[in-house]
Amino acid sequence: MTEARMLVIDDDEAICRFCESALTRLPNLNVTSENRARNAVRLCESGKFDIVLTDLNMPEISGVEILKLVKESHPDIPVIIMTGYPSLDNSVQCLRLGAADYVLKPLLLEDLLSTVSRVLEEKRLQQENRLLRHHLERKSSLIDIIGESEAIQTVCNNISNLAETNVDVLIWGETGTGKELVARNIHSSSDRSLKPFVPVDCSAIPPDLFESEFFGHERGAFTGATQRTLGLMEYADGGTLFLDEIAELTLPQQAKLLRSLQERSFRRVGSRQEVSVDIRLLAATNRDLKEEVKAKRFREDLYFRIYVGEVRLPPLRQRVGDVEILLEHYLEVFGREMNRPDRRPNPEALQMLSSYGWPGNVRELINSVRRMLAMSRRKSLSVEDVPLDIRSAMEGLSEKTQLGGFLGEKARTMELFEYEYMVSILKTCGGDISAVARMADISRQSVYRMLERLSLDANEFRVGAEE
Repeated sequence: MTEARMLVIDDDEAICRFCESALTRLPNLNVTSENRARNAVRLCESGKFDIVLTDLNMPEISGVEILKLVKESHPDIPVIIMTGYPSLDNSVQCLRLGAADYVLKPLLLEDLLSTVSRVLEEKRLQQENRLLRHHLERKSSLIDIIGESEAIQTVCNNISNLAETNVDVLIWGETGTGKELVARNIHSSSDRSLKPFVPVDCSAIPPDLFESEFFGHERGAFTGATQRTLGLMEYADGGTLFLDEIAELTLPQQAKLLRSLQERSFRRVGSRQEVSVDIRLLAATNRDLKEEVKAKRFREDLYFRIYVGEVRLPPLRQRVGDVEILLEHYLEVFGREMNRPDRRPNPEALQMLSSYGWPGNVRELINSVRRMLAMSRRKSLSVEDVPLDIRSAMEGLSEKTQLGGFLGEKARTMELFEYEYMVSILKTCGGDISAVARMADISRQSVYRMLERLSLDANEFRVGAEE
């Protein structure tokens, strides 16, 4: 830690001043003290401190209540208890509730400094261990993005590049292409990975609950609000907020979201106090937001606010060669889960699955693999094990292809017949368009169109008639 922030709470202002003065002897420690209960609670809830030192017995709020409050809202913050009335029961209770240690009153300078130093060192070591685990995990953070196609490798490169920055990112892609997976990989590969990743399905938030869901509310803000509730943006503080299907938000919701994103602050419902947050926004959509802006269904200012970095996910039909890789991967993964190991499609089934268009993309492929494994006991999966809807689609495509070949042959025969028929009439009429129209019982305009389509020139037949 570069600089640790410490909060000292005691109803005796003299003790607060003593602690502030004494603890400044420790390097890289910034100390704030508070002797008013209400302010102390607010500071504890803010989560802006690395360590808390609180008195046990206070008239308005006890040290045990402070301990519970800190551990419920920010469990990583260590709390040291000060007490002038030590007892075994008090000590055991505090330690069970998560207290890091306690010091006795009257405070001894050496005892206070050594206890605080030791707790801070323990916290530093815990942070280093988490960072070490984080760096090890980052090496394989893209392991769930399966494929070897050029299209998917471009996606992986974009994720790696964007993870090094802190810009907001817009993720484009059809339904089922894995937009949330991309968002999670950007988060887990970034410096925010130790902080929360908060996914939000924008289509599932009722309009009348939007502000409460996003910004939280105070106790008594509306009927049923029995306690303060943090919103999604506050939960994501320090981390990443992922808004899936952002185009589903209404225009009024977009306006409220835009302001909070621009300022990175908001007010809880029922409160006048601004709450500041440090979040990174990742948004996803399966729509063309440029067209949504033109149609006035999406705010242009919000579009430019979120469209800084971008990742475009290709549909599975454009990922040549990846279908077979994905099938092999998910057959192995779900085969273990469903007690169906070593299942593989035979050549005919593989050909059908590889040729299928996969309109539902990777999500459809995953569900299809589960269905095949659930319904078949054979280790070699045949065409009969392929889900019926895929078989029907492929059989229909085959029929259309055959019909197209038949219709194409028929069209060529009809065109040859028309050509020979028109040549015959032109010869008979000596290239006279009016005479051709009367003989064929069609208009002059129709004759001209047929001649153009068949690449015939009436003048050539006039010369022949004269001869």
